[in-house]
Amino acid sequence: MSNPKPLTPQQLKLIRAFIYAVPILDHQEFVAKWSVKRDLVAEICHVDIHTVSTWFSQGRTHQKPQLYHLWYLTMADIILDQYEDLPEFLQILLCPLDDDF
Repeated sequence: MSNPKPLTPQQLKLIRAFIYAVPILDHQEFVAKWSVKRDLVAEICHVDIHTVSTWFSQGRTHQKPQLYHLWYLTMADIILDQYEDLPEFLQILLCPLDDDF
């Protein structure tokens, strides 16, 4: 096993910027932008449909999505919007297409 690489000051600055970045859209903005149903939102966020339903509900059953759910939706939005502009290695890394899809 090799020794871990130390972070440069620039890399540390980048990581900190990433840590404190805010996702660019929420669940409501995602479904307003893309014609998707809640079951696909659930699949993107790795939750069940009931959880997603609570995000869209009002009143006492309402729950907010966690920050990591919003990051899943943000990444899905970037992939849908910018896939062709991504470098090929990122296309393969983020979306390893299989004949089963």
